[in-house]
Amino acid sequence: MKENIALIQEVHHKKPRLEAEAEAIELLEKLGFSSLANKRSNQCDKLEIFYVMMVRALMCDESKVVVQTPFVLVDTMSNIQEVLANIERINQDKGIIILDTQSNNIHYRGLHVNAVQ
Repeated sequence: MKENIALIQEVHHKKPRLEAEAEAIELLEKLGFSSLANKRSNQCDKLEIFYVMMVRALMCDESKVVVQTPFVLVDTMSNIQEVLANIERINQDKGIIILDTQSNNIHYRGLHVNAVQ
C-alpha cells in the first residue's frame, strides 16, 4: 500500500519514489497501521483500505477532504469516533467533511464533526 499512497507525492510533487514511500510509511505508523505498508489491497480489510484512502486524500493539495457515507464504505466500522481520532493524528490542517444519510445520524451524536446529512 505504500506505493499506492506514495504515488500522490510522486506525481503531484515530483518526489523521488523512496522519499514518497518513506512519507507514506510515516503516516501509516502515526495511525498505528505500519503493517499495511507492504500489503496489497487484496490482503486488506475494508477499514484498512479506508485508512489508506484517507492518507492519500490528506496528501493531496486540496484544502478539504469529503468522505461520503463512511458506514457504507466500511460496513464493519462500529465507532466513527475512533476513526476520526486516528485521522486527526495525521490531518495536515485540512477540513474534513462527512456526507452521510439521516439513518446514520446516531453515529455522530455528541461529536464535533462536520457531518452533513
